[in-house]
Amino acid sequence: MSAIKGTKPGEVLRDVRRLKRDFSKPEAVEAPQAPLPPVRRSITPEERRDLELRLHRMLVWVGVMTPLEFELKGQKLPLHDIIWDLLSKDCLTEDEKDDVRKLIWKLTRHERADEDILHNHDLTLDEAKEIYREAAGLLRAIMSLKSMVGRKDRCTLRHVTNRRRIEEAQSWLAFIKELT
Repeated sequence: MSAIKGTKPGEVLRDVRRLKRDFSKPEAVEAPQAPLPPVRRSITPEERRDLELRLHRMLVWVGVMTPLEFELKGQKLPLHDIIWDLLSKDCLTEDEKDDVRKLIWKLTRHERADEDILHNHDLTLDEAKEIYREAAGLLRAIMSLKSMVGRKDRCTLRHVTNRRRIEEAQSWLAFIKELT
């Protein structure tokens, strides 16, 4: 019986044992070599065009991870957590919708800046790929936020009633705290 064309199972095991024995000999083990520094070559025009075209494809954000953090005015926002918190809500208030729209606008500006850097600046291949990944992640976040604003546009009567009850309870608790 032949496992791979031209070999038999016994021969394969014998070869594996011989390689294992040869590799375990002390003289066969070489000293670890220092890793070579990465080549810092500039991105070619074809690679740049390919990244730009991939960034403008439909559904480019599918399978891309939303950035965990996003720096805005010197502060790091937990963008991934914000999106998940908004996704878990049944309904968004008008203030939340306004905040989401402002965040979408800022993310869009940053994504366009990434596209500009990718298009106009001299970059290495690793830098260009990193900028591409960031832009694709921002596109993912933008699309998630846009879908939330549109989908959670109208609240049901039950949600509005529950929110009002909570607000009333909070105001009564604040009133009682003032009295005591």
